[in-house]
Amino acid sequence: MELSTVVVAPTRRVLAVLPRAPLGAAAETRLRSLRSAADRDDVTAARLLAAHVLGAVTGAEVAPAELRQRCEVCGGAHGLPLPVAGLHVSWSHAHCWVAAGASGSRLGVDVEADGEVNLTDALTPTERTLVGAGSDSARAFRLAWTAKEACVKAGVARLDGFAGLDVLAAPDALRPSHGDLLLSRRLLPGAVASAATAEPARWATLGDGGELVRAPDRVVGTPA
Repeated sequence: MELSTVVVAPTRRVLAVLPRAPLGAAAETRLRSLRSAADRDDVTAARLLAAHVLGAVTGAEVAPAELRQRCEVCGGAHGLPLPVAGLHVSWSHAHCWVAAGASGSRLGVDVEADGEVNLTDALTPTERTLVGAGSDSARAFRLAWTAKEACVKAGVARLDGFAGLDVLAAPDALRPSHGDLLLSRRLLPGAVASAATAEPARWATLGDGGELVRAPDRVVGTPA
């Protein structure tokens, strides 16, 4: 059984380890529209990491400019990423953290930095109870939010349907799956990341030489 590869790392580490490269016309246009240098760094790091993960999985170099998006509604250069070298790809960035994944089947990944935002109207009644029962309600909310975002990016959920999408099994744990996609997560000092994958997800981080270092967890995303 093949695995999905998902990597999460701080923006500063990605920019320190991976060489800069052109991101492509659409991404460069977006960069120029961002006022914050930190936001520009996050966007850059996420795309560099996505191309790097694709390269690690395929064994061939993938340029960041090969990453393209297309809106299913208007056809514009935004929305879900298009497959690259026969692989599905997803990436995310949030306040100095980035995540990216590659798989032979569809997937979605999302990362959120720790914070106090808690949009209760994005939770189901069961999730509200679980979030309120946890020792860190903001972190529990982030876990639910990232899993729901990952499902959207995998094409099996909609943003306006969050309130009806149950993904939490406990304040710090996800349900094993949503539909035919497996849910998995990593809880990090300063961030939470989730993935929705058709194949079990193997999580990793970025080593000093750019190598993918497997997370100490078991292969996750398989039902208990």
